[in-house]
Amino acid sequence: MSPRPYLNVDVSLRGNAALVRLVGELGLANVSTVRSAVLKCVADEPSGVIVQLDRTTVVTPLALSVFGAVARKASDWPGLQVLLVARPGRTRELLRRGALDRFVPTFTQVTEAVRALKDTPARQLATVELPPAHGSPAEARRFVTETLEKWAVQGLIEDACLVASELVENAILHGESAARLRLELRHGLLTVAVRDTCATPPSRLAPGTTHSGGRGVFLVDAMSKSWGSTPTWDGGKVVWAVLAVADGG
Repeated sequence: MSPRPYLNVDVSLRGNAALVRLVGELGLANVSTVRSAVLKCVADEPSGVIVQLDRTTVVTPLALSVFGAVARKASDWPGLQVLLVARPGRTRELLRRGALDRFVPTFTQVTEAVRALKDTPARQLATVELPPAHGSPAEARRFVTETLEKWAVQGLIEDACLVASELVENAILHGESAARLRLELRHGLLTVAVRDTCATPPSRLAPGTTHSGGRGVFLVDAMSKSWGSTPTWDGGKVVWAVLAVADGG
């Protein structure tokens, strides 16, 4: 049996961006480690995630596809970019051959990637911290209503209130945690995201199931353009849902 490729993952901040340095060998055996690290950076909602590959030896070219997968997930939520940094050489050539550099912006230096992120369009953001109390879902609905009225997207208030209420209730009742509710409006999409300290991802049950949990997530799934759950560095998670703003706002 061949030894498992050694890969060190170092995460730091470069301005408002997360910088992930990979040092060692990248193969299929450690793809899940890379994916988890990048997605945890995504959950912290930086301006973008930059993955530096200058000191990475690609053992299996197929392993590079992990960056396309996490880039697509990050574009769904929270709508940020994943960028790659690779100097001219074998890794850069492999990215070109796989056409990955067409879908994931690739630069030769970290400074170039940081500069590219500064051109990202501004978003409208609003957050609120909610305690693990029975009244928090109602407080979430009030916060959503006031925020969307301010943003002039009243047509989404009813759906967004339901989604926020269900996600907050799930965090408090099943995650036994306080909840951080974040609203974000960008490019005709409204994202409702709730962060808690419980690592267990939400489960979905069909309507009519006798168990008391899960039906709220089924409603979130039915009402959202997309939704998902992303782990965080502190051992918790973010559950998010994206709603489309109708033409005319």
